[in-house]
Amino acid sequence: MNKSCPVVPSQLTSSTLRSSQFQTNIFCLRERDLLIHFAAEISQLQAHGLSREYALLQIFLDAEAAVSSGPLKSMLSLLRSMHVLIILEEDASFLRYGYLSPDNAAGISQKVTILYSELRPHALALVSSFGILDAFLSPIAFNWIDANSWSPVQPQQGATVSL
Repeated sequence: MNKSCPVVPSQLTSSTLRSSQFQTNIFCLRERDLLIHFAAEISQLQAHGLSREYALLQIFLDAEAAVSSGPLKSMLSLLRSMHVLIILEEDASFLRYGYLSPDNAAGISQKVTILYSELRPHALALVSSFGILDAFLSPIAFNWIDANSWSPVQPQQGATVSL
């Protein structure tokens, strides 16, 4: 994203289409374009006085309203709910200024945990839907246990360990 914008040739030959440089560039262009459009949408809503959080909620609501019932609508609803509840859980002002009672805040935390368990079976499909290449994903995306395991350091034979 920090590099200059790649250029796609106007004439696509067979060798160009098979070129890793073309393939990388076309994905980079798409990612830039999606990010620019998303940022513009958020900025436009913020210009109308909406907070970033509310602007993102409005985008979720608009997307959800544009979809007929089915698995996609259910997934958008789940993601929207997680978005809102995580903000409620993490932003202390809701509790501090009395928008939420301590009991309600605890209930929200419990619901977030439940929503995570509902999302877990769909996590790989969601990440895959963004088209992010495996090389750009952290090892944690593939094997959480291995990525978070530390192998014990064993001194080499004959080496002494001083304390």
